[in-house]
Amino acid sequence: MRGKKISPIVWLAALMFFCGTVAGAAAATSAEGSKKPEQRAEQKAEPVKPTADLTVSVLSNYISKGDELSRNSIVIQPEVFLGYKGLSLAIWGNLDTRPYLSETCTYKGDKRQNWTETDVTLAYNRSFGIVNAGVAYAYFGNAAFWNSDVTGAGPDMKDDQEVSLTLGLNTILAPKLKVGRSFDSTQIWYMSLGVSHTFPINEYVGMTLAASASYLISQDENRLKINSNGTDRKPDGSLNDRYNNFHDAVISLTLPVKPTAYLTVTPQISYIFPMVDDAKYDMMFRSMQCDTTFADRQNSYLVGGMSVTLSF
Repeated sequence: MRGKKISPIVWLAALMFFCGTVAGAAAATSAEGSKKPEQRAEQKAEPVKPTADLTVSVLSNYISKGDELSRNSIVIQPEVFLGYKGLSLAIWGNLDTRPYLSETCTYKGDKRQNWTETDVTLAYNRSFGIVNAGVAYAYFGNAAFWNSDVTGAGPDMKDDQEVSLTLGLNTILAPKLKVGRSFDSTQIWYMSLGVSHTFPINEYVGMTLAASASYLISQDENRLKINSNGTDRKPDGSLNDRYNNFHDAVISLTLPVKPTAYLTVTPQISYIFPMVDDAKYDMMFRSMQCDTTFADRQNSYLVGGMSVTLSF
């Protein structure tokens, strides 16, 4: 039985593929061969070294995902970062120099409660051309006064965990999408899309402008839509729907100064604000400003400070 005739287009495509493969291999061989022997040996012998960063940030406030977690006090946030071949481990903490007790609307907390949080994050990131992709697991260990019983000495009850995926592009504005799902004391999807650009000023100083927007989806009754009067119920007395809307946005300006190869000093300022009315009322509801009426609560924040990073 006579076989089917193969289309000339198929043959042409196959021929072009074969020629392209051979040409690419020849070009690569030619480029490699044009290098001096010591250059090729140096390139092949160059090992992949682990990296380590130690960062300490001093900020005027601690805001996370639009939630106010400190009140009119300086926070100190140290972080240790270790990385090797795309794998990384980060340990981050928050020290509140003047803890605010939202239960009593007072600053009269004992010194045991200054250290409010310790986070541990394991991540893996990999680049595919201009695409960067990553997956991460984070454990948020909370240890503030509000995280224990009324004596301030109870066990941790509000620790949280999160898994997340990130996708970024090494192109103009460096867009980056992050999708996170918390699954312990909170049950939310939190998605953020950010862009940034750095303008070099000179050899040692740059200016980075960044902006991000977020969307929050609550998966339980611990985060409901809040009414304009601060309540979470409908006129018939039933609970409002779970939060499902755009949330907070952040605009930031940083000025990284790199006097040496191992030291970076970064002054920074950020403005955090709600994107929609639902986010406005949610941020007011979760504000630590408990000594005023709901209508007068803060829903946007200006945070300034500085970070110092040592790279090894």
